Amino acid sequence: MNAKRNWLEVIGRVVYCVLGAMCSLVCVLGYYPLVPAFYASCCLQKKRSPLLYIGLFVGMALCMPVGATIKYLFIFLVVGIGIRFYLWANRRCSCWMAGVIAGLSVAVMNCSGMALTTMDRNELILSVSEGAEVFGLTVLFYYVLQMTTELARNLAQIRRDEEGESAQQRIYENGRVSAFVEAVDELAVAFAAMGPKPRMSGHESVSALEREITGKLCAACDGSALCWAQPSSNLSDQIRRMLQAVVNHSPKEEIIEKRYMQECPRYSGMVEEAIWAFSRMELNEAWYQRLQNNRRMIADQLDAMSDLLQDWTKKRKCLDASNRMVLARIGFEAGERGLITDHVHIYEDENRHMMIVAEVASKWGGGIPSRNYVRALEKACGMRLRLERGSRSILTKEAVPLTVYEDTRYYAISGVASEKQDGAVVSGDSFALYTLESGQYNICLSDGMGSGSVASKESGLVVDLMEKFMEAGFPKDTAIRMMNSAMVMQGEDNSFSTMDLAAIDLYSGKLDLTKIGAAASFLRRRDETECISCASLPAGADPSESAPAPLETYMKNGDFLVMVTDGVLEYLHVKNPEEKLEDIINEVRTENAGAMAEAILQRVMLFTGGHVPDDMTVIVTGLWEQER
Repeated sequence: MNAKRNWLEVIGRVVYCVLGAMCSLVCVLGYYPLVPAFYASCCLQKKRSPLLYIGLFVGMALCMPVGATIKYLFIFLVVGIGIRFYLWANRRCSCWMAGVIAGLSVAVMNCSGMALTTMDRNELILSVSEGAEVFGLTVLFYYVLQMTTELARNLAQIRRDEEGESAQQRIYENGRVSAFVEAVDELAVAFAAMGPKPRMSGHESVSALEREITGKLCAACDGSALCWAQPSSNLSDQIRRMLQAVVNHSPKEEIIEKRYMQECPRYSGMVEEAIWAFSRMELNEAWYQRLQNNRRMIADQLDAMSDLLQDWTKKRKCLDASNRMVLARIGFEAGERGLITDHVHIYEDENRHMMIVAEVASKWGGGIPSRNYVRALEKACGMRLRLERGSRSILTKEAVPLTVYEDTRYYAISGVASEKQDGAVVSGDSFALYTLESGQYNICLSDGMGSGSVASKESGLVVDLMEKFMEAGFPKDTAIRMMNSAMVMQGEDNSFSTMDLAAIDLYSGKLDLTKIGAAASFLRRRDETECISCASLPAGADPSESAPAPLETYMKNGDFLVMVTDGVLEYLHVKNPEEKLEDIINEVRTENAGAMAEAILQRVMLFTGGHVPDDMTVIVTGLWEQER
């Protein structure tokens, strides 16, 4: 591969040598404008090599007069120094600036030569015209040569990706990932197949206790043979009535007092043994059910991991083959800003949004802002783009990978107003606001049961888990399942948290609202306010409870989403608190999300006399269309 690349470089140098010699064949009214224009474009492309100079010198020696040869050799020196000086000062040089330097050099050289003789007006016009021609030809040469180079390089890269070692490596890795996905999926199915043991009914519990009690106590009693030998004995029925009372959790003293077995001398001991045996059975049953729940949670988590891995194996569609000219323009526009791009690829996700990945470095050294690269891509692609969060802001000669996404149509701004319960140290409500690289803006609001630090810890865990799962790339439904499983496995008894998750697609404005035990939300449009609610259990309350289907609608420019916790609605003290809160939201006339949240909370507190009987949180999110 390296030998092939070296041969291609040699062939490219030979081509530039031949082109340099051919430029001397074109003479326009005694001038040779192609020669300085071609040389200036080669300087800008860093294509100067011994073969290039040989081609230029041979062509000039064979086709030009001696005076013209000396003039253009001096112009070469001026153009080379001028471009290098400009690069030293600015760390970049566009083809337009290189054309200006070459054109001015030629015009000044012509005019200075005529200053030594009688200056003729026509000759002055021709001298200036040659400078203008050199300017235009420099820009044209650089564009044609650079685009040709980028096209050839991208074609070679596409061919290597399709046929080379990288494609084989991807096939191998995809095969391994697919095998791993299949194994994890089968393991999840195996865990799920371990169905829970059905709970024993009261009759079955009595029968099991009867076998244990009679086998342990009656068998050890010397008088048991006499008791069971009587033909009219109803001892079995008496034992079952006593055990039924035990199963019904009747008090021990009451069971002993009723004396279900009149003739048994060891009745009190039998009652105590029955109560102890039944307690042990209940404890074993509880532990077994907990084991089954944990097994089901593990199966759900394995299934979620399988879904995530399957989602990862669905590669984004590569558009390199159908966008070769775009790739070439990317290289050209990046070069115009003093940047070098390598391994450039264009992808399209399942929603047909574009993503461009590349390795980028400064061509001439020094630091160049990454936003210059984004501007180059925007000009090449004809669309607004955004740089991946956390990317390097300054580019140097060290190549770094950069990912750029198609910019969203909308942007979201949120404002929060919150009050903790009277006497509490911290609020039991937690929230998170974050934007994913997929262009999805998420608002997660959780209300912990009770108030104070315990509720804050529970609700904070819900919010943190959801944020981590979503940022890791888990689909929303899978993330909710994983979060609920984690809450079930670690949560304390009777300690649950609500979760209100709003996902806004900033490309289309689509709103997906998932409520898990959460209070109603409100969507305020220009002329109306809509209440959005659904009934579901809080997070961690029921391990078998699946995530409710999201409530879907669309937001437009200027719409506001209002999300609240239970404390905001509970203490309005009206028959229909949702309708009252709708009226409050309609009365607040402001376009500022933070001011709207504060105003809503202050008006709600008018109904409580300024007191805060429960934690209250209001989150207002406005959606706005980006200026183009």
